[in-house]
Amino acid sequence: MAGKELERCQRQADEVTEIMLNNFDKVLERDGKLAELEQRSDQLLDMSSAFSKTTKTLAQKKRWENARCRIYMGLAVGIALLILLIVLLVIFLPQSSKGSSAPQVQDAGPASGPGE
Repeated sequence: MAGKELERCQRQADEVTEIMLNNFDKVLERDGKLAELEQRSDQLLDMSSAFSKTTKTLAQKKRWENARCRIYMGLAVGIALLILLIVLLVIFLPQSSKGSSAPQVQDAGPASGPGE
């Protein structure tokens, strides 16, 4: 009876030992997976930081390009308006000055002399 009881306790101890070894192996496996996940998360963090810097740089570059384009467009419109103003002044100013500088003769009607 004592031998059977000892055998049963030994089997239970062996089962517990086997379960503990399996659990220990699973813990080691999870530890390896966690280390890999941590490494990947660090890489993603580095990549996101680089992406953020790149997007800020690109956004600033595009802002300057847009500002430069607006300045050029404004200059082009300003020059076009200036040229249009000069052309209009050249066309209309000499005609109005010719009409005002020429002596104007007023028609007083039929010529009447002193003897008439």
